[in-house]
Amino acid sequence: MKVNKRILILCEGLTEYIYAKAMQMELPRTLQRSVSIEIDYSSQNDPLSLAREAAKRAQKARKERNAYDTVWLFFDHDNNPRLQAAFEVVEAHGFEVAYTAICFEHWLILHYENCGRAFQNADEAMKYLKKFWPDYHKTKSKAFVELRDKLEVAIERAEVLTRNQDAYIALHVRNPHFTIPALLRYFDGLKAEYGD
Repeated sequence: MKVNKRILILCEGLTEYIYAKAMQMELPRTLQRSVSIEIDYSSQNDPLSLAREAAKRAQKARKERNAYDTVWLFFDHDNNPRLQAAFEVVEAHGFEVAYTAICFEHWLILHYENCGRAFQNADEAMKYLKKFWPDYHKTKSKAFVELRDKLEVAIERAEVLTRNQDAYIALHVRNPHFTIPALLRYFDGLKAEYGD
């Protein structure tokens, strides 16, 4: 079967990588054969380095006449001082983002509770998440699989929280903010396009 689409999902760290790989594994085999989805994570785990690496990979793929149809960056805020610059690179190249402010764990909290709180840092969110999921570990937990039954409610909560924000506030300062649902919806679209 011919590969019809080529997609890159470049992750900021191992947590996002594990989550994206679990999403990929859930795709039907026929889709996995007809759509090339490359999931990788950056050795330099900050959003600006990630965006620059994605730009290099996209340019290389174009030069090799095997361009990506879509490039996704999967990262979180984590109070990174170069976040605005990262979003500028994303916008300049037309990349998609699966993003959470302040950290990925806030996305997981939404599976348990409608939490519009603006966490100040990852430690604060992690402590809050442990109330619901005491055994959670960033790289050992299978979050996508373990929370699958709560996924739709988390998506709805994230979309409402994001929609209710002031559109004039720059992306890099919004807190909370979630675009992980966009990546999940993208995967749903692939399933629909290539026969679920």
